[in-house]
Parts: sequence; C-alpha cells; structure tokens
Amino acid sequence: MMKVAAYVRISKDAEGERWGVETQRKLIAERAEHEGWQVHDWYEDNDTSASKRRGAKTRWAAMLRDAEAGLFEVVVAVDVDRLVRGPRDLLTLIDLDLKVVTVDGEIDLTSADGEFRATMLAAMARFEVRRKGERTIRSNERRRAEGLPILSGKTPFGYTKTGALVADQAAAVEQAFADFLSDPPLSIASIAKGLNAAGHKTTRGTAWSPYAVRYLLSNALYAGFIEYHATGELFPVKRAADGGADRFPAIVSEDTWKAARAKLAANVGRTTKRGNQPKYLLSGVAVCGRCGAKMVAGQNERGVPNYRCGAKFHVSRQRELVDAKVNEAAITRLCADDAREYFETGVPGPGNIDAAALRSERAVLRARQDDLRPLMADPDTPIATIKAAISDLQERIAEIDGLLVVPAASPGLALVELGETLADASERRQAVEAAWWALDVDRRRQIVDSIMTVTIEPIVPGHTRFNPELIRVE
Repeated sequence: MMKVAAYVRISKDAEGERWGVETQRKLIAERAEHEGWQVHDWYEDNDTSASKRRGAKTRWAAMLRDAEAGLFEVVVAVDVDRLVRGPRDLLTLIDLDLKVVTVDGEIDLTSADGEFRATMLAAMARFEVRRKGERTIRSNERRRAEGLPILSGKTPFGYTKTGALVADQAAAVEQAFADFLSDPPLSIASIAKGLNAAGHKTTRGTAWSPYAVRYLLSNALYAGFIEYHATGELFPVKRAADGGADRFPAIVSEDTWKAARAKLAANVGRTTKRGNQPKYLLSGVAVCGRCGAKMVAGQNERGVPNYRCGAKFHVSRQRELVDAKVNEAAITRLCADDAREYFETGVPGPGNIDAAALRSERAVLRARQDDLRPLMADPDTPIATIKAAISDLQERIAEIDGLLVVPAASPGLALVELGETLADASERRQAVEAAWWALDVDRRRQIVDSIMTVTIEPIVPGHTRFNPELIRVE
C-alpha cells in the first residue's frame, strides 16, 4: 500500500474561504480510500496567508523533512494553490522527487509535461497573490487618504468595531500615556502590570506585556491619525459631518502621542523584561555611605531581608527598618510647604521657543496636507507629485515636533497638590500618606529618587542595634 502525505492549508485570506479544513480533509480522504492509499500523516497549516512564507515551525516544513527521510513519495492536496504558493515551492517538491496529486488528478513532476503544467499552475497562483497584494496596497492608500482606519480585522483597544469609545478602556489608554510621560515616569512593565491588575485584556484576549504596551503607546490612532509606517506620514481620521458621532475619536492629544513616540524611540535599546524591574523601595536608589555604590536587595545568613552595598559588602541593613525611615521622610517632605519646588523644573529645549507660534505653523501645515490628500483618490492626479508635496510638509511638521516638549504630570506633584487643598496640617498628612501607600512600589521609588538622596552609613563598631540616624536622607 502506497503511503501519501495529506496537506491542507487554511488561509486567513478571503481566497481561503472556498476550502474549509473539513472539506479539504473529506475530499483527500475520499481520494485516498478510492486509490487504496495509506495516509502517512496529515499536515495542516492554519491561518497561513498565501502572501507569507512558511517557516521552519510550520507543518509544510515538517512535511518536507519527512519527505527527505523517505516516509512517503506522494503529496495529496485538494488543489495546487492549497499546496504551493509559487514556483519556489514547486521546485522544492521537484527536488524531492515527489509526486503531486490533487482531487482533480495527478501531476507527474518527473515528466516535462507534468512539470510544465505544474509550473504554469504555480505561476498563476503566485500571480493571484501578487495581484491581490497590489490591490490591497491601493485600497489602503485610498483608505488613508480618505481618513479611514485600516484595522486588518482587529479592533483597537479602547474602541468598538464601529469606532465608538469603550469608556473604561479609553480611560486606561489615557492613563497609560500619562503614566509613561509622568515625571518620574512609570516603567512600561509597570504599566502592563497595572492594566492586567485592572482586568483589561489586549484585543487578542491575552494579558498585557511590555511589548503590547509599546504598541499601544506608538499607535497614532489614539491621537486621531492613521500612520503609513513605510514613510511615517500621518493622515487625520475622517470626522463625522453634520454633528454626527465621530468614529475612532482621539483619546489623547497629538502632542501627548508625539512625546510618547519620541520617548519610545529614545528608549528603543532598553530592555523591558520583567526581571529588570526592582521590587523594593531602595534597591538601586539608596547608596553606600562608604564607597557610594548603589545598595541592592538581598538577605542575611538568617534569611532576614536587607539592603547591602552592591560593590564590596561595606554596608548591610535590615530592609524593613530602612524602608520605614525613608517612607516616613518622603511623606513628611511631600507635606512640606515648599514641596512643590522639588517638581517645578524648566522645560528642556533649545533656547527660548515660541511654542504658540510653532503650534500655529504646524496647524497650517496640517491643513495643507488635508487639502492635498483627497487628490490622491483622483485617478487623473499625479500621485507621485502629491506624495512629494505631503512629504515635504511632513518633514517640517516633524522638525516642529522635535522642538516642542510636552510637560508631563508627576505622581509626586499630584500628591503635593492633594496636600495643598487641605489647610489643616493633620488632614494634609493623613491624605498624602493614604495616597502614598496607594501608589505601587515603582512610583514610590521614583518619587524618592527625585526628592531625596538616601545614604546608608556603616555601623559604629560595637553597636549592633539599628540606628535610624545612620540612614541619612538629604
């Protein structure tokens, strides 16, 4: 009995709807039973687009490895376009001396006629893929010019499929941008942790990861734009006419998105692995009083958690007692009358920038782009000329964006402002302390690092009890 390999491919493309997996299996099984063949294995690739290569982990690759091992000599599929996506795939099968059988008949790759027929079929399949790709590109260009988002079947977090806001998700998006741009900022890993703790899922239904948060923060749709990633060009989302409800309204301002995007670009080389996120208040924040090295978290020989010098073990102190001293000092400092001075710093920038004039100029440039984009949908308009003009405008817009710096909110300043609303010192202390403990450790350590320097001094010889005076807060 001849052994055959049965290959089925379920494509996420529209052309894949003609051949469902059950239909493919049924037709192949009927052909194998009629011919008296034994199916060695079923090789099924799901969600494999006809325009993408099949990697080493696909069932296609596994089938080729089994063919090289001589486990079968015939491959059965419902149609050639289910099996090969172009001449390259066909040449691979020819090199393996495999016979190809479809539901409609056999293609003998060992004969010149069979190879010619198969090559023509493969070329036609490749032609259809290329033509479909070109149509998609043109369609996407038209959608961008008309201000219509290109969603690729996925609904962005924060919106419904029809483009309406999902209130709690939109609030989470806005908070993620605020956290990322705060001073001190919340780490991307901590933002992901916060989204998960709040019960939010990504559009794929999975938990938030640092990489998913990066994608969220870089998505121009949240600022009301569609980005053409090949050039970085931005197209405003089409707004409703006659006072109707907008589809995919902006959740954050363009300035906020630009600031987040610039910060992501600056941090592109930094790792976002969870293991790099400190879990303790003073790890990497406090310094050794003898050598100036950063203190790290650990435990002593009895298993008691501590902070110790990260360089030469000069200093070691019980973590709980040190944290208590520093938490108390931080709350006291945030309640002080002059606490605002710790957070009021000048906005960095080259010289004295007239932000209002720059924003006005950018608005004019945006309006010019808006006037040009509809022309791209006109078949009689030289698209290359329009694109060049839009690109020139975009270059100046990018230059302006580089000059504008968006002041970010600080969680520490938020606590100070909370205290300033209360005249009574006791009430102020109580409110600030409650807000302090409501923050996660990442934010608390960032505030500590911004408002004080914590130095842990060596103990005095002969003294073993904890001395809070050796925890110097400046």
